[in-house]
Amino acid sequence: MSIVDSIRYYLITQEYSWKKFFAFRAQSLLWLFYNAFIGFLSVIAITVIYSVSSGFAGWNYYQMLILSSTLGMVLSSIWYNLNSWEISHSMRHGGLDSYMIRPYGLATVMLSMGGAYTELGGFATNLAIFAYSAWILHLSILYIIIFFSVVAIGTYALLMFFLMFSVLSYHLIKSSRFINNLLATLGMVGNYPLSIFGNIIMLLFTLLIPIGIAVYYPAELLFGEINITLSLAIIAFSLTVAFISYKLFYFLMRYYTSGGG
Repeated sequence: MSIVDSIRYYLITQEYSWKKFFAFRAQSLLWLFYNAFIGFLSVIAITVIYSVSSGFAGWNYYQMLILSSTLGMVLSSIWYNLNSWEISHSMRHGGLDSYMIRPYGLATVMLSMGGAYTELGGFATNLAIFAYSAWILHLSILYIIIFFSVVAIGTYALLMFFLMFSVLSYHLIKSSRFINNLLATLGMVGNYPLSIFGNIIMLLFTLLIPIGIAVYYPAELLFGEINITLSLAIIAFSLTVAFISYKLFYFLMRYYTSGGG
């Protein structure tokens, strides 16, 4: 199955999922606006921190807004595409079986099963915060394009990592509910520069749970804190994480038995 066919399948599923989502328009709009509002909470927290203190060493107020909004966009993208609860539920009750006979890759199928579509509201808010902060800081358009390219690669790596982790958790404990808690934890840790947590925590969220490759290091690149060589190493590491996660995902799926049997 070609990449073009997989993309077409993904887009078709998104079209019908959005039609289903907007079946109740008032409720749908309410949830979208609610998630859009949630996106401003990080702005409030950062504003309070910088109003009562000098903030974080080496990071000014608008740089922190860019870091936080980048995290918001990354996590919204993952929540939008990955429904770890639905994946484990389908595997546990045999609901995944009907998907497996489709002529598409299992990774494509699982990422098309439907996540949190209301995250689009949060994504839009964080994108607006990023655009405003970038305008205030007079950031180069070229650097912004490079920045989003690195973020996109890192986000894809994170998505494949959590997809693989969802299946692994199913095999280990027949559930992936704790992945939602893990993502929520990343939502707190990733709001701040990883360097403030010390080298051990920084390595943890770079190598074991690689949120840094999608948020922290791209921000460092955007602000000129790391050179092009290290940036290329981060891209290479992100692609490696994506590739290994993809292979492990299919390896784990070889041991899937219908309905938890």
